Amino acid sequence: MKILGLYNNDCAIPLFDKLEEQGHEVVRMSERLDVSFCESRNFDLAVSYTYKYILPEEILSALGGNVVNLHNSYLPYNRGASPNLWSIAEDTPRGVTLHYMDAALDKGYVIARRLVTEGDGETLASSYANLDKNAIDLFMEAFEYYPKWQKIKKKVSGKGSYHSVADTKKLLSVIDSYDMKITDFKKALKDAGII
Repeated sequence: MKILGLYNNDCAIPLFDKLEEQGHEVVRMSERLDVSFCESRNFDLAVSYTYKYILPEEILSALGGNVVNLHNSYLPYNRGASPNLWSIAEDTPRGVTLHYMDAALDKGYVIARRLVTEGDGETLASSYANLDKNAIDLFMEAFEYYPKWQKIKKKVSGKGSYHSVADTKKLLSVIDSYDMKITDFKKALKDAGII
């Protein structure tokens, strides 16, 4: 299978390595896509994980609509930026989701999702690493059933939440290091009047 791997964070590389180990051709891309590139390559599947660019409808169409996103949140909660930080700040369900992409941000049909619990004494860095590990595990488990994805996909119910990069700046303002414990992060948010 010829797969387009979209990413902007090195934590996505092990996912693409695993797909290559299974014999798939993975073309890795961190730059903004254009229609001619997508149409000329005949990808079977595009996988976005940590990719910072929003894919407009013309790009999704050029990729044949077979584009999935691996998102470190339990959708519909914490769509958009920094889902790990927002799940902590707002005490919303924390997890990972594999879903089809459409023109609406993080609102496509869900293929699989998993709740991830927070460990005792966890830091912001370890909580992100925990979500990352679970996201890759979820993808690889779901990928075994790739031919059935269209049949098992479903819309998730509930309003959930969305946060932009601009919204996230207030959370980032209390972080001096990602080695900060989650309990200290919550306290700093409370002391700053953010939550």
